[in-house]
Amino acid sequence: MDTKQVLDAIADLKRSLSQILPDRPNRSADIKELSTALAKAQGEMKAASLNCENPYFKSSYADLSEIVKVSRPALSKNGLSVIQQILPNEEGHNVLHCILTHSSGQWIESRMRILPAKPDIQSFASHVSYLRRYSYAALVGVVTTDEDDDAEMAVHSEREIPTKPLPTNTKYNPRDLSYEVITKEQLEHLHYVLADAPDIANQILEGYRIQCLADMPKTKFQAAIERILEIKKVRAGK
Repeated sequence: MDTKQVLDAIADLKRSLSQILPDRPNRSADIKELSTALAKAQGEMKAASLNCENPYFKSSYADLSEIVKVSRPALSKNGLSVIQQILPNEEGHNVLHCILTHSSGQWIESRMRILPAKPDIQSFASHVSYLRRYSYAALVGVVTTDEDDDAEMAVHSEREIPTKPLPTNTKYNPRDLSYEVITKEQLEHLHYVLADAPDIANQILEGYRIQCLADMPKTKFQAAIERILEIKKVRAGK
């Protein structure tokens, strides 16, 4: 067997192993010191104020700067820091990695697939901003003065939307949902009415706690369209 055949065999073995080995861990082998430090930091954190408005759901929420402001002093005091970076996964898809590190070298990480409403830079930036805030708050344990205000759907108990967040240490499956999502035609119509208002798409993701527009509950489609048109009409001054 020549050198090329050996290298090809090794490459084949790596590909085979990648199919059976579990995804890389989302935490260091030991997180005892990190957990102790985080517990102390959380005891010192204040609740984040609802300093921004979501006009789509006519509600309020805390933006990333507010969440960082109420958490960073306590995190730094206890040897903790947060790193957020965008990296491609094995399939070449962009993933936001949010890593909480401790001065001991211990760490934990969450990963969220980046699925903007449209393939343009404005939609991408808006979606990443939402994911950064969501993952940061979830990872360090920041709460707001009213956890339900930034999600209109949480006010009504009959909503079908699940409150359990997507697991961040597994591959995202946009069809692993407990309710019926909108059809391809409805999604295309949704993209059409949002073509000149990509910021509203981010508000929809925020309010329904979904990761992409394709995951919108089918029962909410008509109400969503009417609300989008209402906002656009107000903006146009009509």
